[in-house]
Parts: sequence; C-alpha cells; structure tokens
Amino acid sequence: MTQDYDGIGSVEDLHQAAREATGYDDFGSDDYLEGLQVLLGSFEREADLTPHGKVIARKMILSALTGRLISEAAFARHPEHDHVSIERPIFVSGITRTGSTALQRLLGADPAHQGLEMWLAETPQPRPAREKWPENEDFLRAEAFYRARQANEPDLMKVHFMGAEEAEECWRLMQQTMLSISFECVSYVPTYSKWLGEQDWTATYQRYKKNLQLIGMNDQNRRWVLKSPSHVFAIDEIMKVFPDALFVRTFRDPRTSMASTFSLAEQGKHDMSNAFDRPAIGRTQLDLWARGNENFTRARARYNPDQFIDVDYRDFVADPIGTVESIYTRFSMPFTEDARRAVDASHRGSLADHRRPSHRYSLEDFGVTVSDIDEKFAATA
Repeated sequence: MTQDYDGIGSVEDLHQAAREATGYDDFGSDDYLEGLQVLLGSFEREADLTPHGKVIARKMILSALTGRLISEAAFARHPEHDHVSIERPIFVSGITRTGSTALQRLLGADPAHQGLEMWLAETPQPRPAREKWPENEDFLRAEAFYRARQANEPDLMKVHFMGAEEAEECWRLMQQTMLSISFECVSYVPTYSKWLGEQDWTATYQRYKKNLQLIGMNDQNRRWVLKSPSHVFAIDEIMKVFPDALFVRTFRDPRTSMASTFSLAEQGKHDMSNAFDRPAIGRTQLDLWARGNENFTRARARYNPDQFIDVDYRDFVADPIGTVESIYTRFSMPFTEDARRAVDASHRGSLADHRRPSHRYSLEDFGVTVSDIDEKFAATA
C-alpha cells in the first residue's frame, strides 16, 4: 500500500496510488507526464502550499490520474465508442463569471441535448438511463460527496452550485492530460502557467472527444452542450477536432466579471497556497483571463461567423428564456414545446434559495484598479 507524505508525493507514488484506487494499471500514452512533472515542480517550489494544500494538490493530481485509468479501461471495454458521431456540439465559451454556467444548464435542459454530468466527468463510462443512476456505485459515491459539500460550503455553492447530477465544466476531462487551467485558478504555479500557455491543446481535445464519445454512447441522437471558461484558449484546437462546433460566447463588463472571478478564486482555493494571496490572485487571474479573451477574439476571426453567437450577460439576466430561444434561432435549431418547458423548469429550479447567487466582491480587495482592467481588456473591448 502507498502512504501519504509530508508533501504531494513523487510521480511514482502518485501513479501507484491511482492504480490502487482503481484496480487498473493502463494509463495510455505518456504524453501527460511532462505536464505532471512541471506541475509538481511548481507546487513544490512556488506555491508555498499549506499542509491542507498539499492534501488538496495530491487529491487533484490523483483525480486526474484515476480519471485516465478509468477512461482507458472503459475505452478497452467499449471499442465501439470510436464510431460514435458528435455533430454540431455547442461550446459555451465565455470567460469566468459571465453567466456561462447558468446558460449552459438552460441549454442542456432540452431533452434533445446532453451535458457532461459531474459524476461522469469524474468516472467516465457510457451514461446509464437516468433511473439506473441510484444503482451505480460511482454515482452514489459522487452524490454523497457533493451533498456534503453543499451542506458544508453553502457560500461557495451560491457562487457556483455543484452536484453529482449537474452538468458541469469540462475541466475534469481536460485534467487527464495535465493541461488544465484549473490548477492555476486555485494556487500560485507560475512556471506551470507559463508552460501551459505555450502548449498545443490538440491532443487534449482528441482525448476529450473520445471521452464524450464514450459517455454519450447511449445518447447518440442528443446534441452535446459543453462549457468551460478554458475553451477560450483553444478555439483553433477545438475546430481541428470538432470542425462543425457552435460557440456561444457570454460576455459581461470585465470590471464586474473580474472582481467576481477574484472572489471565486479566493473561495475556491480553500487556503491551499500561501503564495496565492489576494494580490497574487488579482495579478494572475487578470492576466490569465485577459489573454483568454484576446485569444478567443483573435481566433474566431479565422472561422465562419455563423458558428458563433455573442450573449450579453445583461440580456440573459433580463430574459433567460428569450436568450435561449435566440440561440436556437441563430443556429437553426428547433425550439420545441418540450424544449421550452424543460428550459423554463430548469430556470425556475435555479431560483431556489440554496442556489440563488449571494456574492460580494471588490477589485480593490485584490490590488486591482479599474484602470488595470480597462487597459488589459482594451484590445477586445
């Protein structure tokens, strides 16, 4: 048996712990190892992790490695996944705190659509029929975990609600290749951040597609609705892998969205990294998302404008159902009565007290001024 260390653990130890956790030993190709080594170096030399932070970092890496093992085993059990077609998937691709999660969940409520549920992102497998989920050990394990988080972290849940059954961001699948901005959103890892910014994400999206094909094997007639703020960094790679992809870009005044982003990062880091203090959060997250916004703007100009639509946060908040209908119209998709009812029910459910946003934030708390925001986002204002 492996043991925990006064650190995150070595590459060898982490791999052995993942094997023991899953009972599998095939990690697939070794293209993820460089990212793992760079990330470990950043965690160990730059992040100034707290004791609790070391535990979190270890769990994050183990989650990525166990995800690889689970996916590889499922790929082998279901070789037919390679033949599953993914047509005109929708990528909700706004940067953080622009309404992208709420919009994704409304679009995903349509019975003709499917999203990436949290429990399936963590343990990829062909999605069982919904009534079978309570019989699935992976679902039950995830449900217990997220119910506990909902009870123990109500403030975070009001900022970004999470549940095993909820459609969630794609970052858990992206982590399988160790290319993921999730690490730099909870800790100070500048060497890893610089390395990540220089990578080609094509192989990551190829593996991501394989996982979607696997998960959606039983729902091949349903369109994927996907979401992650990190997609703004990889429009070219997405188009290589999904050439008919549709993009919904959510946007909001960056003076507000960045202040909210800083606050979310502070809550989400769980006192993991001493070096990821408020000034570091403000500095690194502003640079990260300004670059992402610029990359998206530059990249979309290379493709058919009919594959892109912009959604203003203010319009979405004022008329959520009308905003969804406008997306259907733009992309020539039928907004059926079943879709309208499901979207409306999802919207009303999101207004429950335990999910209603309750979030206070200020730029100045993180050492950032309005002028800093305006300057960083000037190129794409």
